[in-house]
Amino acid sequence: MNNLNKQAGFTAVELLITLFVAAAFLVSGFQLYNLIIKDGGQTRADARASNVAYDYLRRYATSAANPCVAATPVNNTAIAVSGLSAVTVTVAITCPYAATTSISKVEVTVLYNSPQQTMKYSTYDKN
Repeated sequence: MNNLNKQAGFTAVELLITLFVAAAFLVSGFQLYNLIIKDGGQTRADARASNVAYDYLRRYATSAANPCVAATPVNNTAIAVSGLSAVTVTVAITCPYAATTSISKVEVTVLYNSPQQTMKYSTYDKN
């Protein structure tokens, strides 16, 4: 006579392994969620600073004088930008080529947030 002992369900070891795997999935999911939230916030801040820099670049690119005259029309001017802190803007117009005085370089630098981050845009303007 064969006496087969069949157990229904999980053994204690199988249950512990299943709980360990489930806990590992929960922890990794939480870490992934935190990473996405952090990177998303940084991307929004970068986009806002980029929009400010591009706006100033368009505004001052057409105001470069002919012949080229080095100037700093905006120098570390504090501005308010939604979602950013400690925002300052600098616009510098330089003459990159001494032989060609009809070309100006317009560079916009936006400093923002703490720790301080930088966004720079520049363009050449032929007068």
